[in-house]
Amino acid sequence: MLTIVLVYDRANRRILGAQLFSKHEVAQSANTISVCIQNQNTIDNLAYVDMLFQPNYDQPFNYLNLVAQMAVAQEKQAQ
Repeated sequence: MLTIVLVYDRANRRILGAQLFSKHEVAQSANTISVCIQNQNTIDNLAYVDMLFQPNYDQPFNYLNLVAQMAVAQEKQAQ
């Protein structure tokens, strides 16, 4: 199980941080969020950024992509 809280500025959609909780290793996901913050990426950027996946084992979207896509959809509904 993995719990993610993605924190972003609703005015400009810039990623400000995240909370990740899991019994599995999530350090690389935290590093990805850190790079997003440094580069001033938005939820729109993270939603479709290309992540490594193995076709027979993974899905084409990483869970960080999916959380950002949910944030984009939430903002679209709020308009």
